Amino acid sequence: MNAEVSRRGFLKSAGLAGLAAASVGAFGSLPQAHADETTSAQAETAENPYIAALGENTQLLPVDKKIWDAERGPIGFEDREIPAEEISRTEECDLVVIGGGISGVVAAKKAAREGARVIVIEKMTKGRSAWESIGGYNSKAQQEIDNVPDPAEYAEIILRAAYNRVPAEVTWAFVNKSGETIDFVQEMLDEANSGIKIYSTKQDPYPYAIDMIQGEHKFELPEEYHWTSWMFGPPVMHALTEAVKADPNIDIRFLTSGVQLIQDESGRVTGVIAKDSESYYRIDGAKGVLLATGSYTANPEMMQAWVRPEDYATSGNADPSIGVTGDGHMMGLMAGAQMDPIPHTVMNFGVPMGFFTAWGCSFTVNPSGKRFMNESLPMNYTSNAINTETRAGGRCWCIFDQAMMDAHKADGSATDETIAAALENETLVEGETIADLAAALGMDSAILEQTVETWNSYFEGDSRVDSEFRRDLTTAVPMGDGPYYASPIRSMVYAVVSGLTINGNAQVLDKENKVIDGLYAAGNAAGSMFAGTYPRHLPATSVGRAATFGYIAAAHAVKGE
Repeated sequence: MNAEVSRRGFLKSAGLAGLAAASVGAFGSLPQAHADETTSAQAETAENPYIAALGENTQLLPVDKKIWDAERGPIGFEDREIPAEEISRTEECDLVVIGGGISGVVAAKKAAREGARVIVIEKMTKGRSAWESIGGYNSKAQQEIDNVPDPAEYAEIILRAAYNRVPAEVTWAFVNKSGETIDFVQEMLDEANSGIKIYSTKQDPYPYAIDMIQGEHKFELPEEYHWTSWMFGPPVMHALTEAVKADPNIDIRFLTSGVQLIQDESGRVTGVIAKDSESYYRIDGAKGVLLATGSYTANPEMMQAWVRPEDYATSGNADPSIGVTGDGHMMGLMAGAQMDPIPHTVMNFGVPMGFFTAWGCSFTVNPSGKRFMNESLPMNYTSNAINTETRAGGRCWCIFDQAMMDAHKADGSATDETIAAALENETLVEGETIADLAAALGMDSAILEQTVETWNSYFEGDSRVDSEFRRDLTTAVPMGDGPYYASPIRSMVYAVVSGLTINGNAQVLDKENKVIDGLYAAGNAAGSMFAGTYPRHLPATSVGRAATFGYIAAAHAVKGE
């Protein structure tokens, strides 16, 4: 295959000429059609080049057009033909890693451990670190407390969560190598003298016949960190990055984008064109290139092209990283890669916008004032329920009483000042009576009053039974005296977890399921593991996958195993 012809063909069929970091939001020239030949599908393609990027043999499904209203990040990928005179220099290494998140740093360190010379490029000032824990099987931490899950059960649960729409080979590769990877991450943390320790958590079984596995590992931080957030990613990633910086076999460069992959005449990926603040330059990787560029929540057009509208139309963006713009996805497609089927899978959580104690003890209602879900389900389920109820507009609300507000004040999560501010910005609504609260929310008072009456009936007698949604009411309380409050709950998107199709070695596959030699993908730039909705009830699977396939990719690229 002639790589240059293939690349030109991609540009022509995708209609992406001119897409570049220098023109974020201005998508350049697009294929022109005569007026009598233009269809609605062609018009849609012209409006959004990421639809065209899927190729000419693409069938578009009719869905309501929605807007992903999130901050736009800087795009590194460029589709234009970059003239040789713009390339200022050529550098050489064994493995090029594009992306400095957990996939990238683990891959770099593993490759260096095997004797490879590695160059890591990251277009932001640091790698993404918006995560909590890491998942896997048969780590030393699990062995120490006799908490090793059954590997076949682990694989089966992951596959079932994806409705078996993903290849078993990839899931098993994760299961088989994840414990080894977690141990390797601990070694990196120790090399950085971070004092951070990985420990295995013991999860209580889920009620409601929901699958659960003992795969989660969390991070214990030294007291001097004074860390109060539930997101442990930032301090952990800082330590892992320090371990990479200290390795003489690794050159890690920030504010440097991966722009295009380089392929030889056989189609093998041999390197990347990179760009820093001064110039474009070429990096050749003798052993290959790893795409570890993450998701694309900071690319609104890509979200609108590849994700179900109901998964983002009324959701907020919980990912603080604006560097996730799908660069790796586009570089892979340009090289002839196959990608997970559209629509892509999001990691979405249904969460309150404040007043978390009430969320755990009270109930929620839809814009009409009716209760609509079991509030104790894992957050991916509650997120989908919230999205369903708000398709036509409006908000869902957590309803609670004055006693619950007093509990918030007692535990320090609310003060008179924060309550006043929440009332001012409408993240809290108050009413002296349930009817008053309904009026303030624009609801029929009779409906909300009936919802409260039904809720309170569950607490009558000796047993507590939620006869509508089967919620375990152990921590729930009936509605008491007013004033009464409503705090909004919302679906939040944390990442898109679909990407380029890979095999168990993290090698990227083409549309005929053949390996694209020299090209690897890991983390959220890779696919082949999730479908439908990310399984939040299998905690830490996403970060475990990211680290593990970075580790696998490095081992295979350097050692062929």
